[in-house]
Amino acid sequence: MKKFSIYKPQTFYWTRTYKSYAFIIVIIISILVLKFLLNVPETHPAFKFLFLAPILPFIYRIALSLMVTNKYKPLKGKLEGYIIFKKDSIIIDKQTFPIEGIKKIEFDGVDWLGLEDWNRGFRGYFEDPFSQGVNNTLILYLWNGQIIKTRFQKLNHCEFQDIEEVILEYYLKDKLSYLQTVKILCLSDNDEWDRLKKLKQY
Repeated sequence: MKKFSIYKPQTFYWTRTYKSYAFIIVIIISILVLKFLLNVPETHPAFKFLFLAPILPFIYRIALSLMVTNKYKPLKGKLEGYIIFKKDSIIIDKQTFPIEGIKKIEFDGVDWLGLEDWNRGFRGYFEDPFSQGVNNTLILYLWNGQIIKTRFQKLNHCEFQDIEEVILEYYLKDKLSYLQTVKILCLSDNDEWDRLKKLKQY
């Protein structure tokens, strides 16, 4: 039976990026303390290292970008429990949601294990390029007004094709929109789009 691992992020995680920023801040504070509180002259040998030290993490980052490391970003949490999609229900860890009690199903995020991303922004600037595939969220809108959000891991881009029959069942029951179905099943040409539309005409 096909399972998707549930991802539970930590509130804070000491990544390589955060450690690098902390290192730079410590160096800057050290320079300020030596110069303005201890009145150490700038000709002191310690300043030669301290003035150079803040650029070391950036040199390291450039070196990483030139090397083929094939390493993943830190997980920043843990994989615990599974999501199981069935035609008549969705099981999240140990809780079962009957399909009749679900008003709408949405999937947010396009991420999978090994997705390469060198544009990592401020919070991931010094990290390795390959994703852990956990930037995906299942959102269930229940008829009782409750909204259930669950982060999960995808192992490849079109992994939902492995449970295509189940996904199409959600679509035919109007639980999953046409655009969401196209997206998660990786339907890429006009013939596939037309076949999906015609399913509701019979």
